[in-house]
Amino acid sequence: MILKDNFYRILSLVNNSEGDYSIKVELVSKHPIFCGHFPDKPVVPGVCTLTVIKECLGLILGRDISFVSIKECKYLSVLLPKEGLTIIINLTITDVSKVRALVESEGKQILKLRAAISE
Repeated sequence: MILKDNFYRILSLVNNSEGDYSIKVELVSKHPIFCGHFPDKPVVPGVCTLTVIKECLGLILGRDISFVSIKECKYLSVLLPKEGLTIIINLTITDVSKVRALVESEGKQILKLRAAISE
Protein backbone atom coordinates (compact mmCIF):
# COMPACT_ATOMS: atom_id res chain seq x y z
CA MET A 1 0.00 0.00 0.00
CA ILE A 2 1.50 3.23 -1.19
CA LEU A 3 -0.36 5.90 0.80
CA LYS A 4 -1.69 4.04 3.86
CA ASP A 5 -0.14 5.25 7.13
CA ASN A 6 1.69 7.95 5.17
CA PHE A 7 -0.94 10.10 3.44
CA TYR A 8 -3.90 8.72 5.40
CA ARG A 9 -4.83 6.39 8.22
CA ILE A 10 -7.94 4.28 8.62
CA LEU A 11 -9.95 5.18 11.72
CA SER A 12 -12.71 2.61 11.20
CA LEU A 13 -13.90 0.05 8.68
CA VAL A 14 -17.47 -1.22 9.03
CA ASN A 15 -19.11 -3.98 7.02
CA ASN A 16 -22.70 -2.68 6.90
CA SER A 17 -24.03 -5.62 4.91
CA GLU A 18 -22.76 -8.04 2.30
CA GLY A 19 -20.66 -6.04 -0.15
CA ASP A 20 -21.40 -2.70 1.56
CA TYR A 21 -18.69 -0.97 3.60
CA SER A 22 -18.06 2.38 5.30
CA ILE A 23 -14.48 3.44 5.92
CA LYS A 24 -13.58 6.50 7.98
CA VAL A 25 -10.18 7.87 6.99
CA GLU A 26 -8.09 10.72 8.40
CA LEU A 27 -5.87 12.55 5.92
CA VAL A 28 -2.41 13.77 6.98
CA SER A 29 -2.66 17.53 6.46
CA LYS A 30 1.12 18.08 6.68
CA HIS A 31 1.97 15.55 3.94
CA PRO A 32 4.65 16.89 1.54
CA ILE A 33 2.39 16.38 -1.50
CA PHE A 34 0.53 19.55 -0.54
CA CYS A 35 3.71 21.62 -1.00
CA GLY A 36 3.36 21.06 -4.75
CA HIS A 37 -0.41 20.68 -5.10
CA PHE A 38 -0.69 23.67 -4.70
CA PRO A 39 1.82 25.62 -2.59
CA ASP A 40 -0.35 28.67 -1.88
CA LYS A 41 -3.72 26.94 -1.75
CA PRO A 42 -3.34 23.17 -1.28
CA VAL A 43 -6.06 20.73 -2.36
CA VAL A 44 -6.22 16.96 -2.03
CA PRO A 45 -5.20 15.55 -5.43
CA GLY A 46 -7.94 13.54 -7.10
CA VAL A 47 -5.54 10.73 -7.93
CA CYS A 48 -4.74 10.40 -4.22
CA THR A 49 -8.44 10.05 -3.41
CA LEU A 50 -8.68 7.28 -6.03
CA THR A 51 -5.61 5.58 -4.57
CA VAL A 52 -7.12 5.67 -1.06
CA ILE A 53 -10.27 4.00 -2.45
CA LYS A 54 -8.18 1.39 -4.28
CA GLU A 55 -6.11 0.60 -1.18
CA CYS A 56 -9.23 0.30 1.01
CA LEU A 57 -10.74 -2.09 -1.54
CA GLY A 58 -7.54 -4.14 -1.47
CA LEU A 59 -7.69 -4.29 2.32
CA ILE A 60 -11.32 -5.47 2.26
CA LEU A 61 -10.69 -8.05 -0.47
CA GLY A 62 -7.36 -9.20 0.96
CA ARG A 63 -5.40 -8.67 -2.25
CA ASP A 64 -3.88 -5.99 -4.43
CA ILE A 65 -6.35 -4.63 -6.94
CA SER A 66 -6.25 -2.23 -9.83
CA PHE A 67 -8.94 -0.34 -11.67
CA VAL A 68 -9.54 -2.08 -15.01
CA SER A 69 -11.94 0.62 -16.16
CA ILE A 70 -13.59 3.64 -14.63
CA LYS A 71 -17.14 4.13 -15.89
CA GLU A 72 -17.80 7.26 -13.83
CA CYS A 73 -15.52 9.43 -11.72
CA LYS A 74 -17.19 12.67 -10.77
CA TYR A 75 -15.52 15.16 -8.45
CA LEU A 76 -18.31 17.11 -6.78
CA SER A 77 -16.38 19.28 -4.30
CA VAL A 78 -12.80 20.33 -3.65
CA LEU A 79 -11.21 18.71 -0.62
CA LEU A 80 -9.00 21.13 1.30
CA PRO A 81 -6.42 19.63 3.67
CA LYS A 82 -6.60 20.69 7.31
CA GLU A 83 -5.70 19.23 10.67
CA GLY A 84 -8.06 16.40 11.61
CA LEU A 85 -9.71 16.20 8.17
CA THR A 86 -11.70 12.98 7.84
CA ILE A 87 -13.47 11.48 4.88
CA ILE A 88 -16.04 8.72 4.77
CA ILE A 89 -15.75 6.26 1.90
CA ASN A 90 -18.94 4.30 1.26
CA LEU A 91 -18.08 1.29 -0.89
CA THR A 92 -20.43 -1.15 -2.55
CA ILE A 93 -18.92 -4.18 -4.21
CA THR A 94 -21.66 -5.22 -6.62
CA ASP A 95 -19.99 -8.38 -7.87
CA VAL A 96 -16.51 -9.85 -7.98
CA SER A 97 -15.23 -7.12 -10.29
CA LYS A 98 -17.49 -4.06 -9.95
CA VAL A 99 -17.51 -1.35 -7.33
CA ARG A 100 -19.29 1.90 -6.52
CA ALA A 101 -17.90 4.49 -4.14
CA LEU A 102 -19.12 7.71 -2.62
CA VAL A 103 -16.64 9.88 -0.72
CA GLU A 104 -18.01 12.43 1.74
CA SER A 105 -16.51 14.95 4.14
CA GLU A 106 -18.23 17.31 6.55
CA GLY A 107 -21.63 16.51 5.06
CA LYS A 108 -20.55 17.21 1.47
CA GLN A 109 -20.24 14.72 -1.35
CA ILE A 110 -16.68 14.84 -2.69
CA LEU A 111 -16.50 12.07 -5.28
CA LYS A 112 -18.72 9.48 -6.98
CA LEU A 113 -17.10 6.47 -8.63
CA ARG A 114 -18.25 3.46 -10.64
CA ALA A 115 -15.45 1.16 -11.72
CA ALA A 116 -14.40 -2.33 -12.67
CA ILE A 117 -11.53 -3.85 -10.71
CA SER A 118 -9.10 -6.67 -11.40
CA GLU A 119 -10.20 -10.11 -10.24
